[in-house]
Amino acid sequence: MTLRALKICKLLVLVFAAGCLLLLAACSGLHGAVSLPPTATLSASSGSIVSGQSTTLTWSVSNATLVSIDQGVGSNLAASGSATVSPTQTTTYTITATNPGGSITATATVTVTLPTAPTVTLSANPTTINFGQSTVLTVVTTNVASVVISNNLDATTFTLPAGGGTQSVSPTKTVTYTATATGNGQTATATASVTVNPATLQTIQHVVFMLQENRSFDSYFGMLNPYRKGNNLAVGDDGVEYDVDGIDDKIPGATPTPISNDDDEGQAFTLFNTTSSCLDDMTSAWLESYGDVNRFDFLLTRTIPMDGFVHTAEGFAKGNSQPTFSDKVGRRAMAYYDQTFLNYYYYMASQFAVADRWFSPVASKSTPNRIATYAGGTTQGLVRDPGQDDKLPQLLIETIFQELDQAGVSWKVYYSITQNQCPAGSDDCTNSGNPYPSTTFSAFGWGNKYLYPNPTKVACTGTTVASSIVGDASNSFCIDPTRIAPITQYFLDVQANTLPSFAYIEAAYGNGDEHPGDGQSILTGQQKVANIVNALMNSPSWDSSVFFLGYDEGGGPYDHVPPVPTHTNDFTTPAVVANYPVDISSIAVNADTYLPCVPLQTIPPIPPFLPGWATTHCDLLPGMNGNPPTEPGANPNDAPALQGFAAQLGFRVPNIIISPFTRKHYVGHAPMDHTAILRFVEGRFLPGSAHLTPRVTAQPDLLDFFDFTGAPWAVPPSKSDTAFPLPLTDPGNTTCHAATMQ
Repeated sequence: MTLRALKICKLLVLVFAAGCLLLLAACSGLHGAVSLPPTATLSASSGSIVSGQSTTLTWSVSNATLVSIDQGVGSNLAASGSATVSPTQTTTYTITATNPGGSITATATVTVTLPTAPTVTLSANPTTINFGQSTVLTVVTTNVASVVISNNLDATTFTLPAGGGTQSVSPTKTVTYTATATGNGQTATATASVTVNPATLQTIQHVVFMLQENRSFDSYFGMLNPYRKGNNLAVGDDGVEYDVDGIDDKIPGATPTPISNDDDEGQAFTLFNTTSSCLDDMTSAWLESYGDVNRFDFLLTRTIPMDGFVHTAEGFAKGNSQPTFSDKVGRRAMAYYDQTFLNYYYYMASQFAVADRWFSPVASKSTPNRIATYAGGTTQGLVRDPGQDDKLPQLLIETIFQELDQAGVSWKVYYSITQNQCPAGSDDCTNSGNPYPSTTFSAFGWGNKYLYPNPTKVACTGTTVASSIVGDASNSFCIDPTRIAPITQYFLDVQANTLPSFAYIEAAYGNGDEHPGDGQSILTGQQKVANIVNALMNSPSWDSSVFFLGYDEGGGPYDHVPPVPTHTNDFTTPAVVANYPVDISSIAVNADTYLPCVPLQTIPPIPPFLPGWATTHCDLLPGMNGNPPTEPGANPNDAPALQGFAAQLGFRVPNIIISPFTRKHYVGHAPMDHTAILRFVEGRFLPGSAHLTPRVTAQPDLLDFFDFTGAPWAVPPSKSDTAFPLPLTDPGNTTCHAATMQ
């Protein structure tokens, strides 16, 4: 191309460009400035997450006047930025960028992976049980980190392994269990119901009976009313208020006139709250028991003033060879305790049930009453200890244990101490003397089947084995440990739920039996009883047991309720008598035909308490120095000579009935003696209506103390929210000051 042609081309280009500019300018003038199209980008830091996790959205836009992101992220956003999101399902987020010239969108998708949901199943086998039985809950799970079983009755829960498993439960009422399984941030539940048939008398598998020593009802439980009312424990679960026939209306300051007894010098002593946990010894032996009711008159026509307790205690102190008696006037007979010392007993007697007409069966001391307890109310005419006092051989009387044996019902006697004062079951006691078990069981010849001395150490016979099995290294006796066992075995049996049908616990005589005298604090006995009762309440045996705590005899302390037929309510406040429609006459019957009598003496006469002075059925003291006999029953017009042992029972004694089925705060008013427990045992475990003796037949069945349908104490106090006081302890015996009783 020539130079001239090239110049012409450049000129044409310039002219074309200028024309385009003029055209754009013209357009601009007509329509305003030109907007460039918007741009937008949106991204997620992680496009795939697990439910519960988060991801970050990041965006950038240009040429936009309005920016928004859906799914709740926001509007009027900045041109660039970021936001954290936690979607619960797969979600597509869209950003929209807009300007006057138009809109543009961009998206970012976050995929949410849902974890595998947990699964759980719950079943019960069996689904219907009787009260006291167990069922097994089975849990099966998948994708679970933890699983907990709860119920619709209380706050009890069970935690199982993540993979599930089994749990044995013993509900006391119909219940629905719920298994709650948690895993991968999710929860699953399953339920199973268990129907519980209500309890009946047959639910009772174990009856435990324990007798402590020598305390009257008034001396221990006479002040229950103020305690019960002050702690809102007087109203039963049936809405009825239950009062105790005690001494709160008979102490100084009470109305009517306070009760008092005179000593032999005419000094009157009223009831008083002692501050000593021990008192000088007292007695309620045969003569003394009748003397407590009326000092000098034993006739059938006698009055019943109940005025001899101080007189008896005074005479016992003055006539006793022990120099330890500090109370020579008998004032201690009018002493009483309250919850200050007996806090455990007061609590248990008020929470559970108590009987304020529970008498000992014989108007005498411990051994005759314990024999009568074993034998259904009979001693076959004896009023004293047949071994220690009468020097007689073992008695040939049928006992409750023989009766149960013949019916194939299990029983066991747990002894607490040996005759040489060693704790039962101890293999390291260094006391000298006889290591033989200290138990009333040995008073009966039939008992030789299961316990007998073996001084020559020949092979033991029958079911008995050498006594080293119960801690006697000398093997000095033979014993059947399935029938006679140390108290240490009791604690093993309750935990293993292997208690027998009937268990009888012998007291730790002289070492915690609560017997007055010898500097023995009642706190020691309360501690021992609490350990025994608490062990039962906190064991697998609880659901099917009843525990009867009593005292073998009154022991000498005052009690205001005469144990005499037709006189039971003589000193009970008239306003309360309506609650006691049944007199003691209903149970004051003779167990057999034996009456107390004076033994025929040989020539020359054998002085009392030497071997041969008493006979098998007669041990009233003969007249001394040529005088006629004077003990109750020796005179043909005396009440016991005419009415036998029905003329007067032993005095009222403290007691508590403890069971899952005991009615709350209940007080029973029907008269009973120790043999009522035998009737209860017979009614539960023996067929038919046969009873050991007529005295047993006359006893109440005791069913009024129980609520088998409601099972009020299925959860015992020690496991509930109720305060459960521990027994007081007194290691230094600092509260024992018998000389200054108040």
